[in-house]
Amino acid sequence: DPAAEASRATVPVLCYHQIRAWAGGDSSYNKNSLICPPDNFRRQLDGIKDAGFTTITPDAYLAHLRTNAPLPDKPVMLSFDDGKDSQPNVAAPELTKRGMTGTFFIMSVVIDKPGWITSKQVADLAAAGHTVGSHTYDHHDVRKYAGKDWEEQFVKPRDVLRKLSGQPVETFAYPYGAWNAAAFPHLAQAGYTTAYQLGDKPVDAANPLFTLRRILVNSRLDGAGIVAELTKKP
Repeated sequence: DPAAEASRATVPVLCYHQIRAWAGGDSSYNKNSLICPPDNFRRQLDGIKDAGFTTITPDAYLAHLRTNAPLPDKPVMLSFDDGKDSQPNVAAPELTKRGMTGTFFIMSVVIDKPGWITSKQVADLAAAGHTVGSHTYDHHDVRKYAGKDWEEQFVKPRDVLRKLSGQPVETFAYPYGAWNAAAFPHLAQAGYTTAYQLGDKPVDAANPLFTLRRILVNSRLDGAGIVAELTKKP
């Protein structure tokens, strides 16, 4: 029942990109929204943990959405987009230290390129209990797909990530958080069960599982600030 699924789609899902120090050429927008300094990231994780939140996987969220399966009292998902090398090198170890899990939405085009995640690191993330998800082949806007794009951007990246991770890879994140209804049947056909947008747009009433919301993290927030974000009403 889509209405029931939509009513349960209340778990806060945070979205990070790069976990590194700011550099001179970084724009104000990137500093605010795409590049989280490691010290700030640690403060945010500590704030989340100290406030009693428990990280969950996309599979656990899906079971809750579909069947009202129970979740921890204060669930949260931590997601990471694109596949920069700071995610396995910096973010994942910090999660492990705190007994947290993350969901890593990876573009398959970047794997094994300098500055990006390696094939071994994809496997290591999965072995450590994290979830590997797809973020297309090369980050093209889903709203512009036609013809062979669906296979190139949905099917082939999933195949690559499944082989590397050993996981089913059934969750997807839209580049730029942008989606349209034309993508839904192609996502389903490619084998995805959930897809995540980004921003304040409500879930689609008829297709909530393919329009789940995420919060783009403000990198300047401390622990108390990120907890305030998590406790806002969707």
